[in-house]
Amino acid sequence: MESQEQIAKLREAALELKEENLALREEIKRLRDQKSPPTRLEFSESVYWLLTDSERTGPFCPQCYTQQHHLTTLLDGTRFVGKTRWICPVCNHVFEP
Repeated sequence: MESQEQIAKLREAALELKEENLALREEIKRLRDQKSPPTRLEFSESVYWLLTDSERTGPFCPQCYTQQHHLTTLLDGTRFVGKTRWICPVCNHVFEP
């Protein structure tokens, strides 16, 4: 009898977790859909730059932005490989001068 009660409680807990998971997935989707891309992007030197007021920040990976709509800051490639300008830490794309 006790084991059947435990099984019933576990089933109920699993159902609650399943419902919470679904609600969280819907919230993530809603937030992703409403997230608007930066309004002032400039494509220069084969990469993206974010323009804010009087500053230009970046560079950002054009491959990651095109495929995933995500601004990934590029690493200074000259620290790793002599003639490499920038390296994307996410997609590993290399940008040369």
